[in-house]
Amino acid sequence: MIEYNETNLNKAIQIIKDNLTPDLLPKKWIKRNSTNPMFGHCHTASATLQKMFGTKNLKLYRALDDEDIWHWWCVDKDGKLIDITESQYTVDGRTPPHDKGVKSSMLGFGYRKRVLELLDRSLSSFGTPPL
Repeated sequence: MIEYNETNLNKAIQIIKDNLTPDLLPKKWIKRNSTNPMFGHCHTASATLQKMFGTKNLKLYRALDDEDIWHWWCVDKDGKLIDITESQYTVDGRTPPHDKGVKSSMLGFGYRKRVLELLDRSLSSFGTPPL
């Protein structure tokens, strides 16, 4: 686990963004992601960030958006909202559903596999050995 501080958080966010690729998406989101590069990555990005810094520092939140699609983000131990993929909304003039957020847990199955793949890529880029 990486020490949670502003410098490491900003570095981790950038590394995660740099490592988001279409192979980390569920198949149903690939086409839409081609015109909106953050679309479909919210769970994978947020869960990876939580894994990097631990559940004592970051909690996962989610809410249904205006299209009835789940959106995911993190909230830190001080209540700071951290939404790595927020631009998937703002690029289209939409508002993320943060006001409806509820604490949640990481999804399993294929979602977990994508999180672990992004975590491995991100830790390598961070200079930390992969898990």
